[in-house]
Amino acid sequence: MEKRREQVPYCGGKTFPRNRIPLGACDCHHHIYDPVRFPYVPGDVRNQPPADVECYRLLKDKLGIARSVVVQPSAYGLDNRCTMDAVQRLGVENTRAIVVLDNQVMDSQLAALHRKGARGIRFNMNCGYKGDWEEIRRLVERVAEYGWCVCLWMDPDLLVEKRTFFENLPVQLVLDHRGHLPAGTGTSHPAFRMICDWLDQGRAWVKLSGWYFDSGEETYGDTLAIGREYVKANPNRLLWGTDWPHPNRYSKRKPCPDDSALLDALFDMAEDEETVYKTLVENPAKLFGFSNSGQEA
Repeated sequence: MEKRREQVPYCGGKTFPRNRIPLGACDCHHHIYDPVRFPYVPGDVRNQPPADVECYRLLKDKLGIARSVVVQPSAYGLDNRCTMDAVQRLGVENTRAIVVLDNQVMDSQLAALHRKGARGIRFNMNCGYKGDWEEIRRLVERVAEYGWCVCLWMDPDLLVEKRTFFENLPVQLVLDHRGHLPAGTGTSHPAFRMICDWLDQGRAWVKLSGWYFDSGEETYGDTLAIGREYVKANPNRLLWGTDWPHPNRYSKRKPCPDDSALLDALFDMAEDEETVYKTLVENPAKLFGFSNSGQEA
């Protein structure tokens, strides 16, 4: 029988996943770009084409995703309107947001963001950070009152350098895209052992996502190998995400990955149904406050 095929914007393949995901499965990392309704910040140079809610619905339907977490992209800076609008349109009962803020945000605004589905803030330190770490600590302490997490997209060397700083923050840490471990060094990088310690201590979570970041292989075998080591280390603290619409690939003019293949890769590395269920349903429910059963999704 010929495989079902369906074209989704910013998805490199047309075939459906080999594996069927469980009820309540969550895509814990994707973006929404809607520059017609919400213009990018003046300093944006990438000019990502629209990848709006209706486009994302096509991907959700194709993969069988019930829930998702919209992550604020750099194109919008501190303007979280597009991200929060996406939460409302996708349905706040099954959608959460990770926003980008600074200490200019008012307490009333934090409360409003929480009511509308925000459950974390993100720090993008992929190219280093030369700002005020005390400002970060103050902001984190403010959002900690709402039980929010802190997502980190940063160089692993900097993560190791600032280990004490992050360990003293009163929040759950989320390491985006495998903790940005370089494929060449992989699990021998000191950040891997440190992150695994945080997982064991119940301090952090790792997103199994963004395999094309740091990979030197067309099929991402080198970064997928890092994901397998995380599965062995602690399957109770793992999350999964598409990173749709794969803005890194757009900006570098490379082919978009096949999201069906990326989902199947999770099943391959997890090896058992219990780990898949934890990663797709149970762990996101714990971190983001979804109903654990998935029956309402």
